[in-house]
Amino acid sequence: MDLEKVKELVLGVIENTPYILYDVKEDKVGNDVILQIFIDKDEAITIDELAVLNEKITPLLDQIDSSWPPYLLEVSSPGAEKELRNFEELKKALNKYVHIEVENGIYEGYLEEVNADSIVVKINIKGRIKKQKINFNDINFMRLAVKI
Repeated sequence: MDLEKVKELVLGVIENTPYILYDVKEDKVGNDVILQIFIDKDEAITIDELAVLNEKITPLLDQIDSSWPPYLLEVSSPGAEKELRNFEELKKALNKYVHIEVENGIYEGYLEEVNADSIVVKINIKGRIKKQKINFNDINFMRLAVKI
């Protein structure tokens, strides 16, 4: 399955809309091949919106390449705790609650600053609010988080 062709197709469908193509993946579960298309937007995306996009994308996928093996299509959101993968996504996450994994631990707090080489997170340590600067090179994984 040519995922670049799928990306181009989806980008054509969502052009001039509030939707953002977050990712396209191919997964295998048992004997099933699953084509996963993750769509996002600045506000929360609804199941109804994803269903409409699925209906628009499905017939176009059938026209790309008939040699693809049978697959299941999943059009979904990356979720409330989506991974933050690049500088642009970090800038959009300013003032949001994040989960950050570094070599020596985990930080959870509000993303307060995004700089060229680091971020600043406001964290609560035993009831005291502290600003923690973290260099990009030290971050192993970062995602939005739901504060409980």
